[in-house]
Amino acid sequence: MNLRISHLLTLTLAAVSVPCLAQTGTGSVTFYSIGLSARDELRDAVVPVGAFPFTGWLFDGDHRMAHAQPGRFLTFHLPAGVHKFTVPYRSKAPGKTALQLTVEDGGHYYVRLDAKYINGVILPIMFLDSRIQEVSSDQALQQAGKYKRIDLKRIDPSVRAELDASPSLPTEN
Repeated sequence: MNLRISHLLTLTLAAVSVPCLAQTGTGSVTFYSIGLSARDELRDAVVPVGAFPFTGWLFDGDHRMAHAQPGRFLTFHLPAGVHKFTVPYRSKAPGKTALQLTVEDGGHYYVRLDAKYINGVILPIMFLDSRIQEVSSDQALQQAGKYKRIDLKRIDPSVRAELDASPSLPTEN
């Protein structure tokens, strides 16, 4: 009888303590794809090298998160720990170049998505290469402070629960 009570007590303590150990907290990551004004687009038509809005898929490891839109942002509440974000251009599989970001509990991070282009001077060829980089909150607010949130239909259903529903760009650090 005493043996069964001790086993039950041990199992109860293990069941209560294991979920507490698994909780690592969350941090927020805001992603945005740059938008271009008509003036910027005209300038980019004659400048040989520059930045263009990224419109491909955002991945965290092998998990597809969202399809970026020019001039839009999205914020995810992600588990604390190391995340490997990629933005392949015209692909539905994770990209090769990654931004490794260590998300800390309560932290907030801003990540800019764009594509580098090279216009051919002699031949009208455009080469695009997707880029992803962490930026300061000041830079993000300056570049994307007036952007709207990305359309919900562009968020992969498997990660919609992690999406922040705020309609404006977060301003906390």
